[in-house]
Amino acid sequence: MISAKKELPEIYIYMVQSIDGKGSGEMLFAPESKFGMKYYFENQYSWGCKSILLGRTTCQIFLRDKEIDYTGITTDNIDKKDYISENKKKTEYYYITFDKNGKLPWPQGYGNFGRKQEIHIISVLSEDVDIKYLAYLQKIGASYIFAGEKNINLKMALSKLKNLFGIEKILCEGGPKTNELLLKENLVNKLIIIKYPVIGQPGALSIFGKAKLSSWSLESFKMLSDGQTLLFVYNSKESS
Repeated sequence: MISAKKELPEIYIYMVQSIDGKGSGEMLFAPESKFGMKYYFENQYSWGCKSILLGRTTCQIFLRDKEIDYTGITTDNIDKKDYISENKKKTEYYYITFDKNGKLPWPQGYGNFGRKQEIHIISVLSEDVDIKYLAYLQKIGASYIFAGEKNINLKMALSKLKNLFGIEKILCEGGPKTNELLLKENLVNKLIIIKYPVIGQPGALSIFGKAKLSSWSLESFKMLSDGQTLLFVYNSKESS
């Protein structure tokens, strides 16, 4: 079935997980999780993906001390059409965000964001976004695309990412809601799961949200060098 998806990029979900399937809360900061978290970030670009997809809630965690600065922003000559910044030409590495209403306070549209690679921001929006936010994204040098009236049409978004930016593979790093939506539409090709030797606290979220039943085949499994963190890689049997 996966061959039918050639018009869309491949999607790999890449997540950390507790023994009981949780991916948030105190388990991320437990001493037993330290090795797995280090491995996770050191190996982000080891899976053949130069583009990382993040949902709005996940982005807000590391942008929590930022604010959108509308000082000097003008909406003259701004319309609701896809916009590709000149910064696209500077790198093959992207952060893609699903931010349908335009709320994320990116400080810049291009930079290393603490990584070795120079990264360009692509914001996926709905037509419900305030035009002032579009002017803000243009000012900071980010690109943006539209993929739906009120909510994001995932297949439309992925098609545009491939056709406008040449993106062939995307590493999705959550959060749970983004993972759930992609899984519900059978758009995920591969799961890459790092399992920590801890149990998550009550109320912590599953890394897949409320995703529907789906079938997967185990590609590989190994214990990492600390002797207690596990790496699982699964391939979808159902992607279409």
